[in-house]
Amino acid sequence: MTPFEDLKPMTDDVIPISVEERRARVDKARRLMIEQEIDALFLEAGTGLRYFTGVEWWRDERLLAAVIPARGEIAYVCPAFERDRLLEMVTIGEDVRAWEEDESPYARVAEILRDRGLATGRVGIAEDVRYFVYDGVRKEAAHAEYVSADPITIPCRMHKSPAEIALMQRANEITVAAYQACIPLLRTGM
Repeated sequence: MTPFEDLKPMTDDVIPISVEERRARVDKARRLMIEQEIDALFLEAGTGLRYFTGVEWWRDERLLAAVIPARGEIAYVCPAFERDRLLEMVTIGEDVRAWEEDESPYARVAEILRDRGLATGRVGIAEDVRYFVYDGVRKEAAHAEYVSADPITIPCRMHKSPAEIALMQRANEITVAAYQACIPLLRTGM
């Protein structure tokens, strides 16, 4: 009998982060934006987008992003051929702006800022936004002021909710179980 035979699934009772909790995160971000005089938060695919909206998207060369205004509806930008797939994932907001392969995705971001009355506003750029994405947005929406979104994202993410703590606890339990199964298999020279 191997140590792996004793391992059992440990995720059956895991409760994912709810849409209500994500809405509360967006509301907190908006309160912080107003306090910090930041008019919008710009996120691209990755951990920030997932944290605030629940949209899980693999980051690649094609821009998928969101603009969360301090006041007004969230808007998303995605490649046109991915629009339907994104719409299936979106649970907060309904404004999805698609761009074709021969168009600039950054023009869609500028369009969102204009439509929200933020063409000359202060836009917080999340810490994980890649430079070429920021540069593309900055060129298309040249009249906006770009600042770090750290005063928004860090206070939101540093305090964990009970649901987040439960997920972290389960991840730790799974890690311990994996170590307990693997350690007896270690041999000199491995």
